[in-house]
Amino acid sequence: MRKILFLPLISLLWLVACNKTQERIYIISTNDIHATIESMPELATLVKSYEAQGEVLIVDSGDRVSGNAYVDDATESGMPIIELMNAVGYDLVTLGNHEFDKGTAALATMIRGSEFEWLCANATTEIEGLRFERSKIVDVAGIRLGFVGVVSTDNNGYPLGKRSSYEGVTFTADIETALEECKNVSSECDFVVLLSHMGHDRDLRFANTTEHCDWVAGGHSHDLKCEAVNNTHISQNNKNIRYATVACLSVANGEIIGVEYEQVDMSKIEEDAAMRELVESIKSSDPTLNEVVARANASATHDGVANLTIKALGEYQYPDGFVPEVVFYHFGGVRLTEIDAGDIRRVDILNNDPFLSTIYIGEMTREQMAEFILEKYNSGTPENPDKESHYPYFRSNIPYKIILGSEPQPKPDATAIELDLEPQRKYRVAMCNYIAESYINKEIVESQLHDTEIAVRDALLSHMESLKESGYTPDNTLYQTEL
Repeated sequence: MRKILFLPLISLLWLVACNKTQERIYIISTNDIHATIESMPELATLVKSYEAQGEVLIVDSGDRVSGNAYVDDATESGMPIIELMNAVGYDLVTLGNHEFDKGTAALATMIRGSEFEWLCANATTEIEGLRFERSKIVDVAGIRLGFVGVVSTDNNGYPLGKRSSYEGVTFTADIETALEECKNVSSECDFVVLLSHMGHDRDLRFANTTEHCDWVAGGHSHDLKCEAVNNTHISQNNKNIRYATVACLSVANGEIIGVEYEQVDMSKIEEDAAMRELVESIKSSDPTLNEVVARANASATHDGVANLTIKALGEYQYPDGFVPEVVFYHFGGVRLTEIDAGDIRRVDILNNDPFLSTIYIGEMTREQMAEFILEKYNSGTPENPDKESHYPYFRSNIPYKIILGSEPQPKPDATAIELDLEPQRKYRVAMCNYIAESYINKEIVESQLHDTEIAVRDALLSHMESLKESGYTPDNTLYQTEL
């Protein structure tokens, strides 16, 4: 592999002015689509505009599902987004952690229905129907392009998510495997692309360690990046196809003579009419999803949606008359960033929890609650930062204060959590499974909590049903403070 000089792509006007004697290869990358079917008509237009100018490959860096009930709650979960990706013409994708949310059987269905290839160098399995190669070499216009796929394993050797979702799949270390496979592929290729679902911080660590990768097309952390690091280009397009990155490879006499990158703002792209029609057919295929379940009397902010979710868990009619005194939910799991005043449809509520989270109930002391809040707030290091730390990540119906250290740091560590609860007393608690399984001491979970297997989304729908007459009035207050 020859290292290629790359420069920022100034604008689409450059495409018109380029030397017509040269050939062009365009690689369009997306990431973290999260079932955003509404963005596919613009993507279809973008792809067609480049197909009119040269050879085009379309790639994706994981998390195509979990975010939209039109996709996730389809009869064959995930298949509507696969159908749209087939229509757009995707060529290669890698695994994201959310591809496993509905289990390996649903993943196998998506793979079987794909007209594109799935890559993941650090995942292996013997499960029938799960087919993903470590890498793929593609010959285009006399140029050998190498693609490697990788998914993050920074969750104790696994991707983020329920451990049971990965049953039957073995993972190896993400960065180490990516380094090895890119080195192997580079000896046979002119240009190497890593389709990475590791997150930007790990992409940086990878790029600063390798000499065998030209472009890291990243995902997972939902960053917006388009930069050069150690002679490797790194890009990431936020999420939901708000942006796409286009690499333009200029080819002359069978050699790459230059590479330029542009990050396209998809809000400026017109819709493709045929793709819009296909999207609308998917949205109308299950009328129950469009049923109105309640009416919002005012607009809810992201904090307001978090409070709604907590209230739903607190007021659900649990078996044996269990009534929670304290409810927790993690802010990263609150997927609706707002609810507009007016009708609330069933699809809106389902989209607030696309992960099929369940509810844990039981008892915990004030001290045990403060411990997991404090540990999360202080998590991460300068070398391996945690973007979900150093702010009130765990929301609750109980106000609490985060007491910060006195050192003047950009992100000071907390020294204590003040909850207005009695010491040593056990309180009845409810929370989503993600908190119980990811952030609370395993011994406490096993001895004091249990999974009701009641879905968070069912609690939300039940709460909406109770508000049909009065309507939903949001509480947009943030009850957790930093001092």
